[in-house]
Amino acid sequence: MTVRELTRFAIGGLWRQKVRTALTLIGVTVGTCAMAFSLALGLGMRQFIENEFKGRDDFWRISVHVDEPPADPKDAPPEKVAVRGDVSEARRERIREALLDRYVSLKQRKPPIPLTPEKLAAIAALPDVGEVRTYRSAEGRITAPGSEKPVIGFTVSGPVSDLQYRLIAGRLPSPDSKEIVVSELVLYDLGRGDDADLERSLGLPVKLEVGGIRNAPPLALARALTGHLPGDELTAAQVAVLEKLVAALPKKIDSFDLTLPERLELKRLLEAKHDPDDERQLASGATATGEYRICGVVKLLTREDRKKAGPLSSWEMNRANIFMPAATGSQLFGRLPWAKDGVVYVADVRVRPGGDLQGTVKEIEAMGYRTFSAAKWFASAKREVTLIAMGLNLFALIALFVAAIGITNTLVTSVVERTREIGILRAIGATRGQVLGMFLTEGAFIGLLGSVLGLALARGLAVPADVWVQDIMKAQMEEETLKSSTIFVFPWWLWIGSVVFAVLLTTAAAYYPARRAAKVHPIEALRYG
Repeated sequence: MTVRELTRFAIGGLWRQKVRTALTLIGVTVGTCAMAFSLALGLGMRQFIENEFKGRDDFWRISVHVDEPPADPKDAPPEKVAVRGDVSEARRERIREALLDRYVSLKQRKPPIPLTPEKLAAIAALPDVGEVRTYRSAEGRITAPGSEKPVIGFTVSGPVSDLQYRLIAGRLPSPDSKEIVVSELVLYDLGRGDDADLERSLGLPVKLEVGGIRNAPPLALARALTGHLPGDELTAAQVAVLEKLVAALPKKIDSFDLTLPERLELKRLLEAKHDPDDERQLASGATATGEYRICGVVKLLTREDRKKAGPLSSWEMNRANIFMPAATGSQLFGRLPWAKDGVVYVADVRVRPGGDLQGTVKEIEAMGYRTFSAAKWFASAKREVTLIAMGLNLFALIALFVAAIGITNTLVTSVVERTREIGILRAIGATRGQVLGMFLTEGAFIGLLGSVLGLALARGLAVPADVWVQDIMKAQMEEETLKSSTIFVFPWWLWIGSVVFAVLLTTAAAYYPARRAAKVHPIEALRYG
């Protein structure tokens, strides 16, 4: 018998069992559809994660922070942890441990590894790093001629090019100029709230003080005198009086109505030196002052503006009200104890799009710094999507195996019902191999037709499902736009692989009944029925 004849007999056998064949075909179609749909969804979700993360500029940012090492209990001086008095050994150990914990919590920890110019240069030299931005920031107090009150506002120094779109008057400062940009709120607080004051304020000379403004001695004295911290309520005249009083206080001790021991204690208190190893104490109330001119005014950012500001706009620039170019700010901030020698404690690293973000993060962390980036979120999201896709694929495989069981059942029944037909085929010269091939062909044909129908069904279902999923995603993303055009991906290998897998599975399911049919003896088969 020829291959053509065997194929005709195979298809004819399936056609004579229309209902059973149709039900089996539906099982293969549904199984293939489920498998193709879940694979396309898994691939699409992974591609979606890739596009939504890597398609945004914010993904390529790394925030680098200085990590403060923990204190070493061994560094505690013996006199700080010595337990006095006649106490039991167990109690002595408890008190000693408490004293040690208290010392460690108050004592300056080991010096962190600051972001020095050399360290910043090393980060900038990493292969995939495109730019390293640094900002110096602190609370500032600005005073202008004719203004009753100084204005306290967050001051930042660094790249100011991102402010261009916010300018409503004037221009951005040149790199080395003694110029600053202020927000419209600063002018309002200085008593220059009219629209005409925007242009009139350009070139206005101001005095700017940055650092531990609220912890500075004048405000500390005001807090002691009034019982609260006035802060913004102090007028320029009151600040000047407090500064004068702080400067004159050590010289006026002898004129106070105090006993000699009390005067000695007060002198000892005023002359107390800070621990040179404790930089936190040095930084608490230190300030630095400079004279500048206003060259530009920027609008305030509303909540909606902050959403639209874009990832390239740093939180420092969004939060600040007083802005200085990097070189000018370095001169002012460099006089503060915690910003000496050009060191910074935070850096904004921009990796080139398409570069090795995770590798760059590892290299920076190997330098001893702490990083925040989207790399960990990206890896976590991909891992979760992969687990979800694997679960979906598992259910799809179960559906296909159920269909394979149906094929086995169909063909076993077919062998029993077609025993006489098999005997005739064997009697006219069909070999066991040909009979085996005929039944395997039936299984392969069901797999081929079912997989094609299943793929077509999966692709058709993906269209409305894609629209539905994207509508849900858009509703959750509010102002942001999707970077991906679809949630389902059907690569060429998915089409071919699904067909091949379904055909192999159904052919394997047909092997047992096909082998059983091949073993039927011709004479016994002719007697059947």
